[in-house]
Amino acid sequence: MISLNFTGGTVTHDDLSHLQDIAVAKQVDLLKEDMLQVEFAEGLLLDVGWYPEFDATGGFRINVIKNYDWDLPLMALTAHETSELLEKLAIAQNAIQSELRNPNLGTSAT
Repeated sequence: MISLNFTGGTVTHDDLSHLQDIAVAKQVDLLKEDMLQVEFAEGLLLDVGWYPEFDATGGFRINVIKNYDWDLPLMALTAHETSELLEKLAIAQNAIQSELRNPNLGTSAT
């Protein structure tokens, strides 16, 4: 199982930690659109899903959302394997912490 830690956030949905740190193609039955959501202060959300759902050729989408503006994420990242996902989650969390320290600066999508 993947170990997740979100400093300052509240996990409101977690199917992501059920994944093993092995090739995602061997876990395709666990790959769905709604895998993880973590709520932070100041209306910030960290959201992770797999698109297209249950398709080994897809990928993880990692979004940082502010004030439920899903059309304009503060940050949008992608990953294709669990190791890459963990790296991108760290990047997203750093962006969230930066936004919490400096809410008027904004974060760019990458």
